[in-house]
Parts: sequence; structure tokens; C-alpha cells
Amino acid sequence: MEESMSTAPQPTPTVTTSAHVVSFQEDNPGLKQTNVSATTTLLVSEKKKQQSSPAPQQKSEALKTKVSVNQKQQHVGPSQKIVIDVKTEAPQPQLSTAAKPSVTLGPNEKSSNSNGRKAKISAENKIKREISLVLEPTPKKCSGYVGFANLPNQVYRKAVKKGFDFTLMVVGESGLGKSTLINSMFLTDIYGEAAADPASTGNPENPNWSTKLPQTLNIQEQKVKLVENDVHLALTVVDTPGFGDAVNNADCWSPVINYVERQFDKYLDAETRVERFPVVDSRVHACLYFIAPTGHTLKPLDIEFMRRIHQRVNIIPVIGKADTLTPEELICFKQQIMKQIAEAEIKIYQFPQEKAINAKLPFAVVGSNCVLEENGEKIRGRKYPWGVVNIESLEHCDFLSLRDMLIRTHLQDLKERTSDTLYENYRCLKLSSCCKNASHSPIKELEDEKKEHEERLLKMEKEMEEVFDRKVREKEKKLNETEMELRQKLKEAQEKLDEQREDLEEKMAAYDKERLAWSRMYGVSVEELSNWDEKRKTGKSVTLNGVKFRIGR
Repeated sequence: MEESMSTAPQPTPTVTTSAHVVSFQEDNPGLKQTNVSATTTLLVSEKKKQQSSPAPQQKSEALKTKVSVNQKQQHVGPSQKIVIDVKTEAPQPQLSTAAKPSVTLGPNEKSSNSNGRKAKISAENKIKREISLVLEPTPKKCSGYVGFANLPNQVYRKAVKKGFDFTLMVVGESGLGKSTLINSMFLTDIYGEAAADPASTGNPENPNWSTKLPQTLNIQEQKVKLVENDVHLALTVVDTPGFGDAVNNADCWSPVINYVERQFDKYLDAETRVERFPVVDSRVHACLYFIAPTGHTLKPLDIEFMRRIHQRVNIIPVIGKADTLTPEELICFKQQIMKQIAEAEIKIYQFPQEKAINAKLPFAVVGSNCVLEENGEKIRGRKYPWGVVNIESLEHCDFLSLRDMLIRTHLQDLKERTSDTLYENYRCLKLSSCCKNASHSPIKELEDEKKEHEERLLKMEKEMEEVFDRKVREKEKKLNETEMELRQKLKEAQEKLDEQREDLEEKMAAYDKERLAWSRMYGVSVEELSNWDEKRKTGKSVTLNGVKFRIGR
């Protein structure tokens, strides 16, 4: 090695790196050896300016590399990719060549040992890299049939034997055709009302006949097993209560959200048990939210419900009874709905790699349970005075697109997104909250409980004082009103007594006047008449108007 500097080296940090070959050219017949080790030592030194030296200032840089490769037989293909991981080690002092011959020394240290000169160290950096190349063999093709190519068939047979499950929730106001659409989608009577009460279904020969299902009053689960080409599907349809039918719809979404979270809790509890039996997946995989065909905008209830539940379930918005809108109105209505959903930051389910289908959201659907004959062909639709609506025609509605995307192509994707994204987020929040509670010490928990209890007592005391003050005020008000009423009655009674006194005085005056007049007329006073009883007992006579009367016998 050449000498480029006259100063002695100083201990520098060592960086150890490891690299592995992660890709090869597929056809590489020249690869024969898979064990290669290489050691690279890179010495970099730089000399600063020397002010004391009379010679002109110079900048020197020496790059020395020593590579020792131990290889047996190696033929590497042209296509390789090496990833290097760097690990910094603590700086270690350099040893002399006699003490540690395996360490490569810089040229400045050699010159200092040979000449014995002393010099100041300005600046020097050393980097040591150890690169280990591991070359893996190229995959080879079997010359004959071994059998592991049959693994997909084994998985398919096992899946068919086990069967599949799917939980679908329908939410919306009553009268939007939710139950009819589900029956039309799976080509069967999911709810079983027709078989239970045939008299209430009407006349099947009538072309406008359809099964009328009663309005639901609470969350109901309809479970049915479907079979198609020896593939079994355990379908669970969750029908919601009369959503949005009440006058006050505040907090009407709580039963739905509680149901979805309750299914997550059941699955989480089954996973965390000591003895885990086959876990039954009852989680809601998709939610069809029915929008009323108003033709204007979404209702505040629609936005609030989707905003609260979009992190728990895959929402697919649909417009029920879309045959009540014209094509132009339907296009404007869809654009307005998607605009409101984007403004509210609601994440509805987007079908992967289906831009044309996603452009149709929300789906405009029409349901029908009856089969009609039109131009010699049997179709499933609805008959009106102005014509027939074929629900399986893309020109009339989006029912066919919804059924194909939901069942035929993306049913498994809905389940995977529910399990990998929605459920995992809920599980993470649930377990993190439990861990936070478990990390607190018992003393702190007792203090927190004591503090909460004191706060509750203060709140209750304040509420009781407010109630007592309110009752006292009400009682005082009532007493004041009673006092006013009594005073009014007393005043009225006093006035009435005064009137009666005046009337009596008038009558007494009239009586006295009449008495005096009678006494003058008959010449007998009232006092004399009052003494008649005594005179009658003594047998005395009394003269009245000149006529003498004898009183007594």
C-alpha cells in the first residue's frame, strides 16, 4: 500500500454491515457455489491545513481498499440484488501490526513506525465494512409430476366441505323494499312469510302480486342455508327496526351500532379463550343502506348514521325503489349523494379494481318477487300501466351489478376487509383500553374511584340543593297565591256583609215607620199589645178604637 499521509491514525468508529442476495436471474445454470465471504476495509484520511508549515497549503485524500475473498467455486449470474444493513460499533483503539496482524493499518501509521517521527493528528476517518454474500440457488423445475401442484385442489375441497358463511345487514326506512330486494337477490324466500301465511299473500296469479312482509319492530336475524353447485352458504340477514319511522329519530342508530360491536366482542372473546373451539363468525360483513328516492339530497339522519357506523362495517349505499325517478333525476341524485358523502368524510366500501362499478354508486335498485312473461320470455320484474320494469336489465336499474359485485365477485373481499381492517381496528382499540386500565396501580385506582365518588357526591349535593330551592320557591309561590285568593275571598265576604247590613238597616227603618203608622192608626202601641197575655190572665178589658174588649174568660 502507498503512503499518502505522514500522521499517525487514531481510533475510529467501526461499521459492520451484512448483505444478502434477494433476487437472481431465473435461468442461471452457472450458479454452483452458495458460500462466499468478503471482507472490505476502507480507509479514508484527510489532512487539514497546516499553518505552521512554510510550504503551501495542500489537501490530500487517500482511499485505500483491501479486499480478501475466500471462495471455492463461484459463478454469479448477471441479475443480483444485494441489501446492506449497517450496524455501528463502538470505537476501538488501533493495534500495531505485530499485535493484531489481521487489522489493516493506514499508511501514516506505517511511516510513523519506520521513521519514529512524531506529528500531530489533524483529522482521519476509518470505516470497516464486512460484507457477507449469501447466494441462494435458483428454483428448479421438476422433470416429472410430484404432486404438490394439487394443493389448491386440496384447499378447495376442504373449503367446500367446511362451507361458507356471510352476514348481511339491511338498514333503511320502512317501505323501501329491503326484504323484497333480499329475496330477489338470493332467488329464495329468506323470510318465509309466504309459506307461513298463504292467505295473507294475495293471489299469485295476479301479475302485480308480491309478498307483503310486516314491518320489523326490533333487530331480527334471519338465518338460512343455501346450496348452489354443492357449495353451502350459511346466510344471515340482519333486518333492522323501523329505522327512521319515529317522529323523534334521535339516537335511533344505537341499536344497530350496539349489535355490530356485540358481534365483534363475541368473536374477540372466542379468540382469547384458553380452549378455543371452532370460532363462529357472526360479524357483519356488509351493510346495505337504503336511501329514500327523494331526488334531492340525503337526510340528516342518513349522513349521521353512515358517519357513526362506517368504521365498523362495509357500507354499500343503495337507492330503494329507483323506478320512481327518471334517468336524469337519478344521475343528479347520485352525484349529490356522493358529494355529501365525501364532504362528511364517510368511507363507503369501494369495489377493488372496479372503476366502472364504483362510478355507479349508490346503486339504484328495484326488487320483485314475481316472474312475468314479456315477449315470450320469463323475466323477474314489476308491471305498471305504462310498461314493465325488468330488474335484471342494466337499462332499468343496477340490481344486476349489485348482485354480481356483492355475491359473485367480491363476497370474499368483503369478509377479508371486515376481518383484516375493521375488526382489527376495533380489537386494537379494545385491547389498548384494557391495557391502559391494567397498567394503573391499585392505589391509584382507589384514589381515582374516591375522587370520582367525591365528585358524584358534590354533584348530587348540588342537585339536591337546586331541587330543594326549586321546591321552596314553588311552595312560596303557591302560598302567596293562596294568600291572595283568601284575601280576595275575605274582601268579597266583607263587601257582602256590608251590603246585607245596609239592607237590614233599610228594612228596620221601614219597619219602624210602619209600626208608628199602625200605632197612630189603631191607637195601640206595640208595647201594649205585648202585655195582652198578662191582661188576659187577670181578666181585664182593653179598648181598641173606642171598642171595649174583655180579655180572658
